[in-house]
Amino acid sequence: MKRDWSVIRITLLLYLIVVLIPFNYYFAKGSFDSMKNDASTMNNLVLLSSALHTLSTENDPHKKEILANSIALSLGLIEQKFIEFLPNNEYVELFGAEKAFSLLKNAHEKLEATIQNGTETGAAVYMVSMEITAFSKLLEEMASYKADTALNKLYISLVLTMLLVIILIFFVRTYIRLQFFKHTIYDHVTGLYNKKYFDSVLQNSKELAIRHNKPLSLLLLSIENYDELKKSLNRADFEKSLKELSTLFSHIFRHSDTVCRIDGSCFASIAPDASLINIQKISLRLQKELQEKLSKSSIELQLSIGIASCDDDGPCLILEEAKENMENFSAIKLGYIS
Repeated sequence: MKRDWSVIRITLLLYLIVVLIPFNYYFAKGSFDSMKNDASTMNNLVLLSSALHTLSTENDPHKKEILANSIALSLGLIEQKFIEFLPNNEYVELFGAEKAFSLLKNAHEKLEATIQNGTETGAAVYMVSMEITAFSKLLEEMASYKADTALNKLYISLVLTMLLVIILIFFVRTYIRLQFFKHTIYDHVTGLYNKKYFDSVLQNSKELAIRHNKPLSLLLLSIENYDELKKSLNRADFEKSLKELSTLFSHIFRHSDTVCRIDGSCFASIAPDASLINIQKISLRLQKELQEKLSKSSIELQLSIGIASCDDDGPCLILEEAKENMENFSAIKLGYIS
């Protein structure tokens, strides 16, 4: 079964459009990852404040030491899950959070020293409380900045994705239009113009030839054993033979000529400004080329040629005359003849 690559290409482009949509989150994922431990860090700061408040009112040295250890544990969790958390490094460096956390740890170490020495802890507790407050404000600013950054990246990625989708849709639309145009005027097997285009160009060419009193010629090439070939060959070999013949046929003519496949077995070329003598010379040249290139072909070919020209003031029945001349033409037999 022959694949329709046009449909496959369009389908792949449409799939690409669908796949692009989830990438919006991917571009903003880094910002969202950095916010992963913010909530637990805020909870640890709350625990720190609570433990510090209890410590400030506690008189038992043993209990004070236990509270100081719980504060140290919370600080360790904050350092691990916030300060040293890799997705958060950019923001920690930007806001100087590591320095602020270092001040908080230093204040806690002084608090532990006063507890161990059994001295007054009021001033040390106050310093730790001040550092916790400062670090909490810093954390709030960072969280707000991260949220804004994540949303901005998400919006930007959405805009870029939308633009890319619009561009892809434009390409899909253009591609479909080109394919539609191609299938409208081209024969899909040989790549030559089709019958619909031939009729349009022939009519316009006849009108221009009559209006400007210029010659117009037509050459037809017919495969007389077309049906037999189609039955005896597989599809790939049959289409390959048609392509080879159409290539040989089209190379005989000028760029200004319109070369077509007007039905399964018949090719035609509209030659404006070519007189009957000119088209006769082209016909002889074509016959020579066919003999040289296809005489040793393994495929049997029986070809007929018909030519006609309108270069007078009479009705321009060029197609009918070419068909009539082709019927009177003694078919050229090429290739293997059983």
